[in-house]
Amino acid sequence: MKKAAKPIPLGRRLIETGVITEAQLDLALKLQQRTGEILGEILIKLGFISQEVLSSTLAAQSNVSHIDLSKVFIEPEVITLIPESFARKHKLIPVMLENNNLTVALENIFNVEVIGELERMSGYFINVVAATENDIVSSQDIHYSGGFTLDELIEESINLATGFEGKRQEAMVEEAPIVKLVNQFIIKGIKENATDIHIEPEETVLRIRYRIDGLMVLGPSIPKSLQNPIIARIKIISGANIAETRLPQDGRTKFQLGRRQIDIRVSIFPTINGENVVLRLLDKSKLVLGLDRLGMEEKAVNSFKKAIERPFGMILVTGPTGSGKTTTLYSALAYLNNLEKTIITLEDPVEYEFPIIRQAQVNPKIDFTFAEGLKTILRQDPDIILVGEMRDKETIDMAIRSALTGHLVLSTIHTNNSTATIGRLLDMGVEPFLIASTVIQIIAQRLLRKICENCRRPLAPEEITLPIGSFFPAGAPLPTFYRGAGCEQCNNTGCRGRIGVYEVLEISAAIRDLIEKEAPSSALAEQAAREGFKTLFACGLEKAVAGVIPIEEAFRVSIGVS
Repeated sequence: MKKAAKPIPLGRRLIETGVITEAQLDLALKLQQRTGEILGEILIKLGFISQEVLSSTLAAQSNVSHIDLSKVFIEPEVITLIPESFARKHKLIPVMLENNNLTVALENIFNVEVIGELERMSGYFINVVAATENDIVSSQDIHYSGGFTLDELIEESINLATGFEGKRQEAMVEEAPIVKLVNQFIIKGIKENATDIHIEPEETVLRIRYRIDGLMVLGPSIPKSLQNPIIARIKIISGANIAETRLPQDGRTKFQLGRRQIDIRVSIFPTINGENVVLRLLDKSKLVLGLDRLGMEEKAVNSFKKAIERPFGMILVTGPTGSGKTTTLYSALAYLNNLEKTIITLEDPVEYEFPIIRQAQVNPKIDFTFAEGLKTILRQDPDIILVGEMRDKETIDMAIRSALTGHLVLSTIHTNNSTATIGRLLDMGVEPFLIASTVIQIIAQRLLRKICENCRRPLAPEEITLPIGSFFPAGAPLPTFYRGAGCEQCNNTGCRGRIGVYEVLEISAAIRDLIEKEAPSSALAEQAAREGFKTLFACGLEKAVAGVIPIEEAFRVSIGVS
């Protein structure tokens, strides 16, 4: 029977990782002999290491995770599981509760007596993670002090913001009330599956709105006096310039809610009433990858698989912002990803990281554009190339060149539907014969709101006011349609979640001939229909008949599409 490996002493581990030298360790050990203090604390006092280094090293030594509490949202119901007095005395804070396991961040992860007391006190199994003392104290100040209701946070913040001055700005926005107020906006957005949080300055108030299932939902209105502190707090956490208020800015940050890692992209835009801020929430745990999980019907999935298995050519996915184009392309990459293929992407930004695949993020500020990136990618010996978006003629020309020279190119473009994409390419100056010889498939898509399963009910015929009779056989009874009555689970909207609808245009020989003749979109649509092509509206209508979406959603998606 093998003996367990002897743990490496802290000092030796720090030397092996290059954090301290032998001479520094010798000095610390001599001081430890005189004072009897813990070695880690002596190294910190001497300035040889930081609390962060000590915490992460001790965590690695004991196979315990290290956590950055400044990037973690702790829910109020979790905080109440451990009394504040106990948490402050033993330098710990509860982080999340999941499946009868309470995760607790401790400064001293080896204190078995405290861990045992935590289990008795909470009634849960304790999962220990390491954190620095400073991080724990700061997190305690934020989460334990004061109330958690919005009114209480606003009142605390107003008191703090009295006399708000630029010189005090950075210090003030790190105070607990402002931090908790901003955190609460974001937590609400994450819990309600919002894709965006809009922080909008008006003349007398600061308004919060959430984009949920594609539609804007009104949130709280905040006193105008808190506008600058709130926006300054967002600038600090996203890395934007807190002193700049006249120019647009972009920022980015990461936060954690339980086990959910949330990427937040921040856009700041100056308006006459102050800076308008939009937070894009990218929840990777909600990203559904897999061609069979997108909501495409079986025929469309098989057609898409056949297209992406081609050795060369171009596949375009089109639709407005927020229609799920990136998810469709990522699902294609996940399907294609293997050691026999070299896949390289150019994205803005990289939203999901894949193993094996080489991913790059464009940066126009240093002239690293899609077009410039493509020029270099061709010298990297790729089999498959993903280009985030066809924004200009130069990018399209390079993508077509890539497709002509034996590469499979996947990309997105903004058009109303699949057949209109051909016209868009022609308008951008692409020669018809190049489109016909490289584009092998175009997919247009939308995301439609699903009926809430909890309050779903059938509609009586008189409740249907839309002109749907012409879409069904004359004289035949209409199918039963459904709608959500509205309940607590769907915030009384009747809808919860979204599903994709897709129209897949295969570039057949007949359609290729029409492209070369520069035929109008209507002619392309007519030929595609003869070949079994289904429009977005037809796909939406099928989902309404199946009771998945309200009938109004099928009509909404058809606006500007036909």
